[in-house]
Amino acid sequence: MKYNKTMKFAVLEGATYNGFYIGTQGFIITAIALYFGAGPFELSVISSIPVVAQMMQIFTPYFHKLTKSKKSSLMLSAFIARNVILFIPAFIIFKFKNPYLLILIMATFSFIGAFTGNIWTGAMKKIIPPESRGKYFGVRNVFSSFVSIIMTAVYSNILNSENESKILTVTLIMAVLAISTIIMLYFHDIPEEENETRTKIDLKTPFKDPEYKVFLKFVIIWTFTIEFTRPFFSYYQIDVLNVSYKFLGNLSILSGIISLVLYMFYGKLVDKFGNKNVLIMGIAIASLSPFIFFIASENNYKSIFMFESIFSAVAWTAINLAFFNLLLETSKEPAENYVGAYAFVSGISAICASLLGGISGNLMKGKYFYILGDKYHGIQIMFLIGFILRIYSLLNLTNVKAFEKPFRYEGFLFNNASSSRRREVEMPSYLRIFKNLKK
Repeated sequence: MKYNKTMKFAVLEGATYNGFYIGTQGFIITAIALYFGAGPFELSVISSIPVVAQMMQIFTPYFHKLTKSKKSSLMLSAFIARNVILFIPAFIIFKFKNPYLLILIMATFSFIGAFTGNIWTGAMKKIIPPESRGKYFGVRNVFSSFVSIIMTAVYSNILNSENESKILTVTLIMAVLAISTIIMLYFHDIPEEENETRTKIDLKTPFKDPEYKVFLKFVIIWTFTIEFTRPFFSYYQIDVLNVSYKFLGNLSILSGIISLVLYMFYGKLVDKFGNKNVLIMGIAIASLSPFIFFIASENNYKSIFMFESIFSAVAWTAINLAFFNLLLETSKEPAENYVGAYAFVSGISAICASLLGGISGNLMKGKYFYILGDKYHGIQIMFLIGFILRIYSLLNLTNVKAFEKPFRYEGFLFNNASSSRRREVEMPSYLRIFKNLKK
């Protein structure tokens, strides 16, 4: 097969990239940001950058014009986006501890990296035959998830040590892995087509579609809900409760293993019961997380966070699969316009949420309040707001028009009660896209 080498390097690149990328998420990036002197506002901005960066896919056709080929576009974007990670350990070595330097680095990585992802996805669509995509990307995703679990353990153990250079060590590992992925992309053969027409994104059409506007309303509310509180979960664990990095790493590993196991059981449920049903169940379970954090304290956090990590793994694997599938299900042709509209509104919503959430977090920092004499940290108010917002998002999701197939729960708890089952597999966006392309 002509692209056998590319397919092998793509699996290796995906696993290596995940080993690096896990360091830009959750408690790891929170630890790095706190080292740079970040407060709640800066943490909120950093956490929202990847979502805001989705807006850049609208400009991918213009980025193509800067180079002579798709391979050149891929390498240029990857070279800039992933080499910039080198500046994090460099700033640590030279003792530059300004949180806005970290924000600049993460913004460059995310915004330029959006072009890399779009170009790579388009190339793999042409390389992998439709009948082989499910199996191929399933294998790639399993390898990537396995590496993520291993690197989470590595990062958490380093951060949990008494070594003064532990932040430097973690960021150096991240930089080495990021640069390694550039080398692997260099060995990709990217298909080039003469006289290929590149679609110009038109946002007017989806905004005039009454059914899609209902979905976009849900997207705005859901994105705002998640980005408003996203950074404060790890911040509360690390800066307020002083939870050990090793314990947080073990929780992440537990979640990762649960997600891998769920691959085996939820493979066909979304096709059988519909993306909307799966997403409703996922969001319903995910709504428990902020409330659990609201009641978590110094005296009960270990058991509380263990249960929360299990609920989150079950919920977010469902959400990560069904959300993007629902996006494509509600889109009409050309799909690029509808995906572009989704990226635009989610980016704007994320900006608003990060600014408002960051300002609110700064106001709550160091504050306390009491309920029936019990003391709560001010930041916990954010979790209570997040819980209410997630319920509101769930109610808005019910208005979205999509395929639904009702089914019944025949257990002993309820007689003939309607229930919802869920498929919860944490897939990368390209796998979700190809799953729909295959149909």
